[in-house]
Order: sequence, then C-alpha cells, then structure tokens
Amino acid sequence: MTIMGRTLLLRRRIDPFILGGGIFLLGLMLGAGKVAFLFFALCGLYLALIRHRARRSAPVVFSGLLLAWSFWQIGLSLLRGEPVSGNRVLSYAAIELAFVFFPIGLCLVRRPADALATGARLALLALLVATPINYVMVGDRVGLGANEALFAFVAGVVGLAARLPAVRPWRWLPNGAGWTYLSIVPILLSGTRAALVVVVFAALADVLRMAGGGRFRVSWKLAIAAGLGLILLAYPASRMLSERFESGVSEVQNFEATGDVTGSVDVRLVMWKSALLVIGEHPLIGVGGTHKMEAAGEKAGRNAYMVTYYQHLHNFVLDEAISSGLIGLGLMLSVFASFLVTVFRRTASRGLREVSCLLVAFLVSFGSFHGVLLNEWTLIVLFGTMGTVLATIARQRHFLPESDLKGTR
Repeated sequence: MTIMGRTLLLRRRIDPFILGGGIFLLGLMLGAGKVAFLFFALCGLYLALIRHRARRSAPVVFSGLLLAWSFWQIGLSLLRGEPVSGNRVLSYAAIELAFVFFPIGLCLVRRPADALATGARLALLALLVATPINYVMVGDRVGLGANEALFAFVAGVVGLAARLPAVRPWRWLPNGAGWTYLSIVPILLSGTRAALVVVVFAALADVLRMAGGGRFRVSWKLAIAAGLGLILLAYPASRMLSERFESGVSEVQNFEATGDVTGSVDVRLVMWKSALLVIGEHPLIGVGGTHKMEAAGEKAGRNAYMVTYYQHLHNFVLDEAISSGLIGLGLMLSVFASFLVTVFRRTASRGLREVSCLLVAFLVSFGSFHGVLLNEWTLIVLFGTMGTVLATIARQRHFLPESDLKGTR
C-alpha cells in the first residue's frame, strides 16, 4: 500500500476525533478548536482545486451563495480602498469563504453528525464543571477568557449540536433533546440575556414534537445533572440577571428623560436609529465596514461619542446593510435561507431539520442584539455546525425518516 493510501486510512480513523475535538475545544473557548475546523476547510479547498470527486458532495446552492456573499464583501472593501491591516470585514469574509469548502473537507468522516454531537456533549459536561468554578473564582460574568456574550452564543450552538441525531452514539452519551438544556448553566453564568432564548426555542420544539405524537427523550442522568446545576446556580444567576434587567430599564428611563445614553441598552437604540439613516442614504452598497461606526456617529448628535466607542451596531442585519448595502444583506439572508431549504429538501430526518431550524432561529434572535457574524468564534461554531449538517446529509445514500435511525428521537 502506498504512503498516500496509508495516510487516507489513518485519516478515516482520526478525522472524526478532530471534528469532535474541535467542537469540544470551541465550547471551552480554546483556540485549538478553531484550528481543527479550519483544517477541514483547507482540506476541502485542496480537494476543490484538484477537482477531486469529493467536491460533488458540496451543497451547490448554499456554497454558491456563501461564495458570492464573501466575494461581495471582499470586493467592496478592496474597491473602496479600505486598509487591509485590522480590517474586520476582510478577515471575517475570509473565514466565511473558507467554510464554502468545509463540507467537502469532511469527506473522510463517515458520520459527521455523530462526531460533532459527541464532542458537543462532552463540551457541555465540561462546561457544567468549568463555568461554576470560574464564577466562584471571578465572582462576575463568565466568559472563560473571552467576551461573555460571544461565549454564551458558542455555548448555545454547542447545546444545539449536542442534540444532533447520532447513528451510533456512545453508550454513556445517548441521543436526546435534553442535552440542549444543559447549556442553560454556562449561559446563565455568562449573564447574557439574549442567549437564553435558545432554551426557549428548544422547549417550544420539544412541545411541538410531543403534541405531534413524537417522543421526547431525556436521559435521567442528564435531568439530575441539570437539576442540581440549576439548584446550585439559582440564586447567583437570578441575582445577576435581575441586576442586568434593572440596569437596562434604568438606562431606557434615563434616556427618555434626558436624551443622553449611559449604557448598553439605550446606546443600541441610538445606534440602530442612526444606522437606519445612513442606510437610507447609501442603500445599495453601504458605506463600508471600516467607516460604518463613524457614519452612524455623525447621525447620533450629542451621543456620537458613545456610538463610535463600539466596533459594530449590535445587530447583524443592520451591520451587514450599513457595511455592504442591501445587496450584501440579501446575499447574507439567502445563505441561511438556502441552508434550510437544502436541509428540508434533501433529508427526512426530523432531528436534522429540527436542529437546523433552531440554529437559524437562535442566530436571528441573538444576532438582533449582538454582532454575531463579526467574530471568529461565533462564525466558526455557526458555519462549522451548518457545514456538518450538510455533510451528514450528503453522506446519506438514502434519505430515511428519523424513525429508521436507532435512538434519534
């Protein structure tokens, strides 16, 4: 056997562990997790360049739209003469471009959803230990060394990835919808209000499943672990969220009385109003990612200094529209729409469809208050999970209903 043949056989064994390890490390906000996902993207790029038959498994519409969106952002930035160094638009568009090839790069992973779900479940168990310890040590919002809001989004996506239906789950990491509820512990300790909605969405999906006659499977061990975690965290988490809610109400009341912004809630209102004015003046191609906050600040009057203090508008729709115009916004939205269309057209698995819908719903909800597509952590965990779902569908020679997959309900 040739060296190449031995290498490929070895890769078949280790690639699932690389994918599972990647989501596990991402969940703990460790940079090696990003490297693992980008490794598969580079493998996919190589296979596409040499025109390997594996490229045929790529989701054509999704990949084409993601490619177009990435090129639109990069092209606009370069044509505007924006600096390359420190240009967040270019760096994040480059990550999105890399994930065009990610599903192809998973060609040696026989069951991608199994690998991702296993790593995500292990990550949730690790977070149940790591985040309370971190909270006790710092006595404040938990981010595991990263921004707390970004960590909360990553934890939410990991919670969704953990409920992916694995064909051959590990015996002590069974399939079940209950995994998503474990993410409430790190999310609560992060103090990020917008991320709690992922648990609400998951609960609604589970209620709809039961109402439709489906089974809701929750491991009693997971239920006990989640219950103990919530009991221990009830007081500190409720106090933290109560303080943040009260501060938000106070900020809005002060803004209505004085017209001056003082915190994160009222400044969002000012930023969004100012951004809409800018978008109205530059609807098609926007003003560019490096100039958007300055342009929004010019419309904010005496609160301009608070607007320009931030790097983005804390709303992924307005961020894209003001940076790349309504054309860019249309391309961005079409990427996520095509993802859902591809999933619903190419698989009958209720589990895959459910996770896909929850993922996009969580993105839209969380992204309405945060720059979710303007950070490498969130981009990689989001597109990595989406790409894994698409690769899983491509592996299925026959698209079977979920009832034909053991233990996926």
